[in-house]
Amino acid sequence: MRVSVDWLRDYIDFDCAVGELAEKLTMAGLEVEESREITKSDFAAVGGSGEKSDIVWDTKVTPNRGDWLSMIGTARELGPLVGAKMRVPEPKAHETDPPASELVKITIEAPDLCRRYAGVVIRGATIKESPGWLKDRIIAAGMRPINNVVDITNYVMFELGQPLHAFDYRLLRGARIIVRRARPGETITSIDGIERELDPEMLVIADEDRAVAIAGVMGGSDSEISERTQDILIESANFNSTSVRRTSKRLGMVTESSYRFERGVDPSITALAAWRAAELIEELAGGDVARGIVDVFPGPVQPSALTARPERVNAVLGTSIEPQAMAGYLASLEIETDLAGGELRCVVPTFRPDITREIDLIEEIGRVYGYVNLPMTLPARSLSGRDSREGAFGGKVRRILISSGCQEALTHSLVDSKLAGLAGRSEQVLEVRNPLSEELDSMRAALAANLLQVIARNQAFGTASLAVFEIGKVYGETAGEIWEKRSVAAAMVGDQWRSGWSLPAEALAADFYWCKGMVEGLLDGLGVAGAKFVEARDALLHPTRAAKVLIGDREIGMLGEASPEVVKFFDVKGRPCVFELDFDALIELAPESSTYRPLPRYPALYRHIAAVVGDQVRYEELKGIVFNAGGGLVEEVALLDVYKGRQIGEDQRSLTLSLVFRSPEKTLTDDEVNTVLSNIREALSRKLGASFR
Repeated sequence: MRVSVDWLRDYIDFDCAVGELAEKLTMAGLEVEESREITKSDFAAVGGSGEKSDIVWDTKVTPNRGDWLSMIGTARELGPLVGAKMRVPEPKAHETDPPASELVKITIEAPDLCRRYAGVVIRGATIKESPGWLKDRIIAAGMRPINNVVDITNYVMFELGQPLHAFDYRLLRGARIIVRRARPGETITSIDGIERELDPEMLVIADEDRAVAIAGVMGGSDSEISERTQDILIESANFNSTSVRRTSKRLGMVTESSYRFERGVDPSITALAAWRAAELIEELAGGDVARGIVDVFPGPVQPSALTARPERVNAVLGTSIEPQAMAGYLASLEIETDLAGGELRCVVPTFRPDITREIDLIEEIGRVYGYVNLPMTLPARSLSGRDSREGAFGGKVRRILISSGCQEALTHSLVDSKLAGLAGRSEQVLEVRNPLSEELDSMRAALAANLLQVIARNQAFGTASLAVFEIGKVYGETAGEIWEKRSVAAAMVGDQWRSGWSLPAEALAADFYWCKGMVEGLLDGLGVAGAKFVEARDALLHPTRAAKVLIGDREIGMLGEASPEVVKFFDVKGRPCVFELDFDALIELAPESSTYRPLPRYPALYRHIAAVVGDQVRYEELKGIVFNAGGGLVEEVALLDVYKGRQIGEDQRSLTLSLVFRSPEKTLTDDEVNTVLSNIREALSRKLGASFR
């Protein structure tokens, strides 16, 4: 807000320098961001009187302190800082018959959006240019003078913080004011000459036939004050802040009025502001003020009662302030305070809706006492913290994937809904109501598709080989329920390591097995054991080069080569592979601590076995049988070779396994290993019908 120091002197006396005054106000919480001088010539250049200069402050008003958006509110803050009492205007207009209630009828049809609406009628006024002093103050506040009546409504708004609007009374059909929601398809031409389409969520001020103002934002051109105006209806109302904010945003209209209503206006000053405007109009425009005020107040707001404990005040502030002094500090802010039963019993005025708890009262005491006067002490406890388990776990995942050759990427949570459809997740896609663009109309349902976009973009700039990963949230909707969860995903394509040897290109390029090895390395590094990889179908992945990742019977993700359709859609060169795992599931499955196991003390024995089984037998199943039959002596199983041919029959294949045997207690003999090997052959033959070559 722009605060005129010359204007401020109307409400409070101070004898300190302007710079010192600004410093006091800033240290109390109302920051003076800039102080500048408006010279006589500056005023004259924009239509002011040019009689004297002024100092103007730009103050930073926080969203919860709507009372600071006025000269009175600023003066109230200065009172306890300079030891002076604020002067509040006491308007006195000369009222004449007939009563205002006979001239206008006011009805509030939307009391949830309008708490109070008051009107004062002035007849026989003369619209003309404002006097120099009034124009100077309007200019200092950042607006341009228009005419005496409009300038008065703006003057009172800046003075008291209550937005006002002046209607040409004769242009109000039926002498009616109806505060209602807009009707479907209703339009209004605002005073800036623009026709605006309204919707039923917007509050309007209407007469008997049509809307004549957008409540809390701007008046309409059909009833605005002009040189022909003689009779005036002054509107002073209190509108719902959320409603005004929504209307202002939808219409793209931010005004001084809407700015104040959005931050909250005190409903107790509605009538005061109307009478203040009537007094000034009578003085500067002439006319007769109708007797009384039409004031519709469906739900009067009462001051709230709070208590504060003096010992708690001192404990929080680290001070030793006397309770009587605390009461005086609060009283200087117009918070009525009594000491009773060892407590501060306070009545919080309606212009301070931000004070709702004891801690708020403590803050007010601290502000008036002076933040600079609060004692400085070292913290009683160490303030060093540590990362949450989720944060630490994410850091561990990052280190493992970076050591595997990946680079971290951060992609946008908003994506094109086509990506979700491409990945076969159309039924889960969560669309945005008001998308920024057609390309950003949905929330991402998977990270892997975003990472393929990253690869395509990098390839377009000449980076043919790349491996990237991301840890982030994905979103969706299932059976009408919206969900979000965390995922970790990676995508890779092309050569993954440089070699000085003349190795074939396929030995260096990422493929299904490279991707699977990266997942195995991640799970091993996290301490998640018992992973199984089972054939899977996923629209994002190749039909025969894809697998789902299981821990026991729990599916935690998928991996594989991207499908040809996906590769074509992104225009990726090569054969990219991706994996995506449930981050939250990994946290649950990973042990919180690791157990040290020393290196083996005894040597291992090695054996090979070639088992002939049916094509439908999966290697994972065969491997599990070997471990179970090994009696705890099988340390490792590896697949060396797969053979198919006429020598072993159709629908058969030979799997050559390398077995490592070791005991933690002694050195194994050949006879002991051969016995275990016989048990393994017997189990494979019995369970899988295996034969051996």
